[in-house]
Order: sequence, then structure tokens, then C-alpha cells
Amino acid sequence: MPLTLRFAARSDVGLVREGNEDSGYAGPYLLAVADGMGGHAAGEVASRAAIDELVNADQLPDGDPIDVLSTAVSAANGRIDDMARADPSRAGMGTTSTALLWNGVQLALGHIGDSRAYLLRDGSLTQITRDHTFVQSLVDDGRITPEDAREHPARSVVTKVLQGQSPIHPDYSIIDVQAGDRLLICSDGLSDVVTDQEIGAALARAHTVDAAADQLIALALGAGAPDNVTAVVGEIVDADAAASADATTASYIVGAAAESIEDAQPSESQHDPEAMRYAPRARRRRRRRWLRPSIAVAAALAVGWAGLTFANGWVRDQYYVGVSNGQVAIYQGVRHELGPVHLSELYAVPGGLPLDALPTVYRHEVGATIAASDLSDAEQVIDTLRLRACRTHQRETTATGNDDSNGDEWLGDEIGFPGLLCAG
Repeated sequence: MPLTLRFAARSDVGLVREGNEDSGYAGPYLLAVADGMGGHAAGEVASRAAIDELVNADQLPDGDPIDVLSTAVSAANGRIDDMARADPSRAGMGTTSTALLWNGVQLALGHIGDSRAYLLRDGSLTQITRDHTFVQSLVDDGRITPEDAREHPARSVVTKVLQGQSPIHPDYSIIDVQAGDRLLICSDGLSDVVTDQEIGAALARAHTVDAAADQLIALALGAGAPDNVTAVVGEIVDADAAASADATTASYIVGAAAESIEDAQPSESQHDPEAMRYAPRARRRRRRRWLRPSIAVAAALAVGWAGLTFANGWVRDQYYVGVSNGQVAIYQGVRHELGPVHLSELYAVPGGLPLDALPTVYRHEVGATIAASDLSDAEQVIDTLRLRACRTHQRETTATGNDDSNGDEWLGDEIGFPGLLCAG
């Protein structure tokens, strides 16, 4: 029985973020999600560049689909490198990349980062990617449970992304499929706040891939959507049945990649039946995305001085990890400003952990700030970062043959950062 691929894609900025750094694509042969990072609008640039290159693979593969997908992923990484070199302000930008390439019989999977791919078959959901995150390494080592990982303060710290550096080491595999299978690729804005059980139920009960994508975005928004949310859904169907149902073959492009095209051609693409279609976005996101950073002002206007006092207390209960004078530090409050008013202040610089002592990917995470639910969480994040810095140093020392440490080791003595103690 000949098979074909139905597809849909949706992306939403969420209820907290100001801009969308996710990009997604769904076409007759390619499903892909890229979740950008890097701050200063560089994240959306990186994810858009990745999707732009991956889209070139949206055709029936001529040869091994893994080779075709690997070439596209490498091109995406090279483009990010070129863009970062051309504009120093974008140095360090990166993106996840998870893509499925259909050859009419099987799917080739290429994955780097923490954007997940799932397979739903006969009502059972299986995650077919492994997160490239620090927290996943803790799960693999048996140090924490998968349930603990969902609440871990360092759950957003990725260990592999497309960042323009070489070589890259994505995971590649072939996925065997059958009629009735549904596929999902999503950014962590969905998987972090919606459980696998809820994701599987939404995929199973939706009558169409469009309905499934809509329901998944709605679930994330209902759970608070603190991050951008992107869902790309595919379904393997009987090709004859799909043809008789007059299934569409127009492609979707969503998120940052779609917004850049819409800005450049605001009317042409939406009226051209051959152009890519843009998935609808929830209108409420534009109204509510300012909610959290503006809560103090809203309270003051609504209930006067009493409301302002309440909002001030809420802000002081918030913490995040950032940078102060080159050191990793804990801040109290939220990382926003209301005109001249700063909603956070430096709380502590615990233990003297220099930003430059961290591996590159962690430096950028800290530079963009890492949210914590309370002070204890913030301290755990710093402990985790210190551990990563020490392990990286120890690996480098061993590789150069200079590992003569015994017990506790002062990392700063060897790399120029005094005051950082590594436990042996």
C-alpha cells in the first residue's frame, strides 16, 4: 500500500516572552523545528537560518535520506557560523534542530538539542529523540529521575546545539512507519509544561493534524506557556485515501521564519495559492505577553498603594541567575525594567564562579539569565554550573597530561580565575 505524509504546524510566542525565537516547517517530505537561543534577537536569527537551509531538503530524497538530511543540517550550521562572523553581536547564537525527512517508505531523523520528536502508534506515545541537556545526563547516570528532571532548575541547559562550531554531532536514525502513525516535533515550550500523557491524548483524539497542532498549542497556553511553543505534526496515511480526500500539499512555515517572510511580503504570500501557508496564531498572545513584567504597574493602577505593595512583595520573591562584573550571580526580582525602574537587584555572588570558566554553551545560557523558582533553586543552578566548569577543566587537564590533582582542586590557579574550588 503506497503511503503519504499529511502535515501541519503551529507556533505561538507564549504568555511571557516578548518575541518568538522558534521556527518550524511542515511540507510534503520534511518536518522540522528549530528553537533559537543567544539573546539580543540572535536566537530568532539562528532558528530562521536553520529552517531556511533545512527547507532545501523538502523533496523526495535522491539516495540515502540520512545523507540528505545530514547535508542540510551541516549547511545550517555553516550558515550560522557565517552570520556570526559577519556580525560580532551575534557571536554565540545557536539553535536546536530536529527534523524528519520522508522518502515515501521511512523517515530519516536528525536531532541536536532538546526539541523533541514523538511517535504515536496505536494510542501509545514514544519519544524517539534523546534530549541533549545536562539534566538528561543526570537521568542517564541515575542521579535523578525523569520526574525530577521536569522540575530541575537547570533543565534548560543544553549540551549540544547548532552554533557554527565544527565538528557537530547530531543523532541520526531511520524510523520505520505504518499507516495511522502520527509524528510530532516540538520545542521545549510544549514538552516542558505539558506531560507526555497529555501530548499523546491530544494527538490521539484529534481528527486531523491541524486539529492536533491547535490542541497542543492550547494545552501549552493553558499551562502558562512561559516559553515560545511550536508544534509540527505529521501523519502517515494511505496515499489513495489522501488523494480522494483532496488533501492539501501546501507547506507551513511558522514562528520567527514566518514572521520574517510576512514582514517582507505582507500580502503577496497570503493570497498566492502556491505560496507557503502560515498557521493562525492565537490573538491573545499579543495582549498577554506583557503580563508578568508589567504586573507591578498593573497592580499599582488597579488598587493603588496596597496593590503596589503586594506586587513589590511578589517581585522580591523571584530569583534568577545572571552575570555581575564577569561573575555568575544571583539576582532578586525579575529581569525587566519599567522605564527608569529596575525590577531586580544583585542578591549575591556566591563562591566566586567566573563566567569565563564555564563551557561556551553555559556562558550564553547565563548571559541570557536562567530563571529560578526561589532562592534555593538559584543556588542549585550555580552549584550545577560550578560542577560543569570543574568537569570541563578536569577533562582538559587530563587531555594535556597535567592532571596531578588530589582531592579538592583550585581551578582558578591554573586558568586565571582565583577563588573557584573544584571538589575532587
